[in-house]
Amino acid sequence: MTENGAAPAAYIRGVPHPLPAGEHVLWEGAPAPGAVANHVYHRRLIALYFAGMLAWWMADTTETFGSSAFFAGLGVPIGLSVIVLVIVETLARVTARTTWYAITNKRIVLKIGMVVPMSINLPFSRLQSAGIAVFKDGTGQILLTPQKEHRLAYIALWPHCRVWMINHPQPLLRGLVDAKAVGAILASAIAAPSSDQQPRFERTASQPTLGVGALGHPVGA
Repeated sequence: MTENGAAPAAYIRGVPHPLPAGEHVLWEGAPAPGAVANHVYHRRLIALYFAGMLAWWMADTTETFGSSAFFAGLGVPIGLSVIVLVIVETLARVTARTTWYAITNKRIVLKIGMVVPMSINLPFSRLQSAGIAVFKDGTGQILLTPQKEHRLAYIALWPHCRVWMINHPQPLLRGLVDAKAVGAILASAIAAPSSDQQPRFERTASQPTLGVGALGHPVGA
């Protein structure tokens, strides 16, 4: 409590302005770099591609195994794969380091931006629906579908949005270590009596799909 008896102002990490009176943070956190690398920048698929390319080169080469020409030729695909994977890893770490998600009792806040930091606010009253997905590695993501009249810029959201939904961008809380727990917090906050409207919130068991109430069927991220 402050000297005049009022509760101290609540802040979201990285956001300079305090939350309005009566609003408080229920959860906040950053995405896991490994989950971002695997499910946003597709590190595993890229590694498999280069492994296949390397195997094909070794099977197709006419150079004698162990010769200097063999190792010189082998260095090209290996070097290329290392460079690409380092770029993917760097992007994932920078994305995670420059991202902070928060859920309050009234809205969702995404503090994002690798180049130009910005904060995006999604009041519960502006949400049409929300969905949760958990991947096989235990990490997950939450898809948010704003009402059609509440348009967001795809380029401002990327990569924190569902791919190819350019005309109607759908934000994603990506790389969540415990997506089920975060989803439960969000569902409870949305269902609270203080919410003006209660968007539909759906869960999926363990597959990497997101249920969207407005569409009536699971859709991929």
